[in-house]
Amino acid sequence: MKAELIREEGYAKSMKERVLPYVLARREAGSMARKPGEKLLYEHYLADEEQAVLVLVHGFSESIEKYRECVYYFLQEGYSVWLLQQRSHGGSFRPVPEDPSVVEITDFQDLVEDLHSFVHEVVMPANRDGKPLYLYGHSMGGGVSACYLETYPDDFPKAILSSPMLDLDSGGTPVWMLVLYARWMHLWGKGAKYLPGAEAFSDKPDFENSCTNSRARYDYFFNEILQHPEMQTAASSLDTAFSFLQLTRFARKRSNVDKIKAKVVMFQAGKDGLVPPAGQDDFMEKLDGRGKKIVIPNAKHEIYRCCDADMAEYWPQVFAFLAS
Repeated sequence: MKAELIREEGYAKSMKERVLPYVLARREAGSMARKPGEKLLYEHYLADEEQAVLVLVHGFSESIEKYRECVYYFLQEGYSVWLLQQRSHGGSFRPVPEDPSVVEITDFQDLVEDLHSFVHEVVMPANRDGKPLYLYGHSMGGGVSACYLETYPDDFPKAILSSPMLDLDSGGTPVWMLVLYARWMHLWGKGAKYLPGAEAFSDKPDFENSCTNSRARYDYFFNEILQHPEMQTAASSLDTAFSFLQLTRFARKRSNVDKIKAKVVMFQAGKDGLVPPAGQDDFMEKLDGRGKKIVIPNAKHEIYRCCDADMAEYWPQVFAFLAS
């Protein structure tokens, strides 16, 4: 790995003086609409000496701005990066515009088809030199990426699934009960209501219950969120929870997994409190030797922005896989 990792000590200063000037100087922004009136934002970062092109798919309740440290590393390694702001997130189309906290997705296939349109209508036409095209998906984005590899197996020769959402934590409530309740509320036109236990965005920091073990990284981006209402997404609707259940079932169906042609590496967080590991293990078992699982033992869910020790274990292996 050529890029020097950003340290937690002096993190905010390093982001302001080193990372942001570098990445923003190489940034282009745009938008697309697969469906009329449903505009989706995207960003493109062009590497100085482009070796390959990478499409990065963010996770649940995230925004593409959260990945600028990641983009910095990819650019330093010669990978140009494309990021799509998924529907119901950030400044992209929101079915419930009056509530910036809620994610409302009625069909997970919309996420897959949005990504497909983005890749074929925006990314591929811009890749005029035919550089290798790779996929990176985190959490929800990892689940979407898995479904994409199964639906469109010829698009990406390599893919990284980081803490992919391939199972759901029902919080002890039987899944069938949640499904029945979600379907009933949807039929009554109330599917956009919050999933029981979900809460609107709070302006009070809560590092202890966050998805990272890096206080410096958590504090930095939480302060960014406070300044941008469109980033203040936090709650799943009932429709979304049901759609995600369908996504995990689709992604782990053996006949679908068998269609994957890409080389896959899956990173699993040893202390993931958000996504159960059982679904990830089941998916990798069905890949039947066509993929590799790497566990980062002390990392929480957001491995890509954990503490320095976890970052030093994670990122070199990401780039070793891409370069192999």
